[in-house]
Amino acid sequence: MDWNDIRFVLAVAEQGTLQAAARELGVNHTTVWRRIQALEKSIGSQLLIGDRQGYRLTDTGEEVIAYARAMSANVDAIGRITSGKTTEMKGLIRLTAPLLMASQTIPALVQEFQQQHPAVQFEILSKNNTLDIERREADIAIRATNNVPANLIGRKLGFSRWSLYAQPSMQVNTSSLEELAQLPLIGYRDFNAPAARWYAQQFKGIPKAVTCSGIETALACAKLGMGIALLPHSGTEGLQELYQLPDEFGAGIWLLTHKELRSSARIKAFWDFVLEKNEQQSLFTVG
Repeated sequence: MDWNDIRFVLAVAEQGTLQAAARELGVNHTTVWRRIQALEKSIGSQLLIGDRQGYRLTDTGEEVIAYARAMSANVDAIGRITSGKTTEMKGLIRLTAPLLMASQTIPALVQEFQQQHPAVQFEILSKNNTLDIERREADIAIRATNNVPANLIGRKLGFSRWSLYAQPSMQVNTSSLEELAQLPLIGYRDFNAPAARWYAQQFKGIPKAVTCSGIETALACAKLGMGIALLPHSGTEGLQELYQLPDEFGAGIWLLTHKELRSSARIKAFWDFVLEKNEQQSLFTVG
């Protein structure tokens, strides 16, 4: 039995569809299906059943997946331990950060670090959803959070606040929420941060000039003067701040990694590099 084939079944079980599993694994969906069929043939049992909603596990599949998850955890642990023992300044660092931060702050840090350590490669995983360091989806994370997972080690880099912003050309001369509600507003969809919930409640029932699925799009719309937007302070240069939310709606910005990776030469070097640069330039202290 090939562990790689079991990984494909595990991905489908967790993601629900072949397409989602393929994206997770970085392969074509036909490859996922072919590997699952090969595994089912080799063990003589069906593991997955397809329907209109996607794929679900058979009874046998449920038993197999229970062991597969344990195997996956062990493989990930081996990866963390061996990576953590690496003493050479070379290899790959998977770095995850929110999209806005990854596009504005991270590239310059990576470039300067690579000038000093050219044998270190990076994957910049600019996703707003949280990648799992425990499962080696990322080696280092920069996250805006008030709840640092107990299984990670972290250093606080700064604090991110939220405000309502507008393009100066809109000539907004008030900070009154009641008066702002009469102006064009930029809304959010499927955004569940505390500040976003406050914004949705504050302007509930008011039609939005445009609705966005992410901060990056809302920022672009605000800079074009399409309406008032709720935004974190990072990247809002050139916009007029109208109303700052209380700090309870903000979050600390943390540098995180797994304790077993912290001793890796390249991880430690980049970790210390980020801390030093932030101390010098306050890169992650905004608002």
